[in-house]
Amino acid sequence: MLKRAYDWCVSYASHPAAPWLLFALTFVESSISPLPPIPLLLPMCIARPDRALFYAGICSLGAVLGGYVGYGIGFLLYDSLGAWLIGIYGLQEKAAHLIATSQDYWFWVLVTKGLTPIPFKIVTIMSGFLHFDLWKFTVGMVVSRASFFVMIALALRFYGDDIRIFIEKHLPMAALTLLAVVVGGFFVLPMVL
Repeated sequence: MLKRAYDWCVSYASHPAAPWLLFALTFVESSISPLPPIPLLLPMCIARPDRALFYAGICSLGAVLGGYVGYGIGFLLYDSLGAWLIGIYGLQEKAAHLIATSQDYWFWVLVTKGLTPIPFKIVTIMSGFLHFDLWKFTVGMVVSRASFFVMIALALRFYGDDIRIFIEKHLPMAALTLLAVVVGGFFVLPMVL
């Protein structure tokens, strides 16, 4: 079953709609969804290493535009939708602490979290709730998310064949590792915020 799912992802990576789906996944991951775009980005870059930077650009654009939605949730809807999303992750106390203490260093929190696979939506929502400067928010998002996706794309661009061979040879372990990183981000998040 895992092999069929992998084969489907790789075959779908060349589908004309794949970049649109990649954009949509990245957009909603920065605002409301827990599903990261990495499981689609990896096979797309492996299937088409010549387009890896293009795919990184799509992810970066989706992340920044989705980040504005997250900011809007925090700015306009924190008491209802924003608090509910923060509550899903069990971060109410951490959020209150951040609001009280983070204005001076929030830009660096934004950049640091954007360079990790930790759910970015928490930071975008909190940025809106904190009424963090929109210009600094934009710069922080662009720097962190573009760097994150470009690093992945460059690794796959230059080492894509080796990575593909490794993944296909060790598919269960590779899938488990990816799952551990994604799920682990939800458990690590309360400790790092």
